Amino acid sequence: MSPHIFSLVLLAALLLGQSLAAGSDAIGGLLDRLDSQRSSPSVQESAAKAVLQRLLPSHTNSFEFKILTSSDVCGGHSCFSINNYEQLSGNGPEIMIKGTTAVELASGLHWYIKYWCGAHISWDKTGGVQIASIPKPGSLPPVKDEGVTIKRPVPWSYYQNVVISSCEF
Repeated sequence: MSPHIFSLVLLAALLLGQSLAAGSDAIGGLLDRLDSQRSSPSVQESAAKAVLQRLLPSHTNSFEFKILTSSDVCGGHSCFSINNYEQLSGNGPEIMIKGTTAVELASGLHWYIKYWCGAHISWDKTGGVQIASIPKPGSLPPVKDEGVTIKRPVPWSYYQNVVISSCEF
């Protein structure tokens, strides 16, 4: 490789590295601003409970939701965890879902009813809500003793993208 080409490649690599570092700082700043605007944990937990109420009104007492800071369990990433709820009596919550946001709590609920209860929730045109396989309150299947934690590989999620609303079935 000629010295001129090597110099150009080196210069490009240095500029790209600085650009990526600046972009990373900008994204970090944006995420910090978004976090500062987040609703209180109680509001987010109530929102997740409202999703449960609409989806499975008979199971509103079977689940407990708790907001965590992302540094509590996920090293700064968005995540949710699902554990068996330690009950002192036979009545009350069976499953504890913890997450960094209300969206993560709802994702944890979906994960549990999909993978532990064999239920399916989707758009009406792709099958809709199929929840007949979910056991009655008091007999929900337990998760593994150590629970399960799912970390998001990206800092935020979108409700829809441009393809979903423009698709025709």
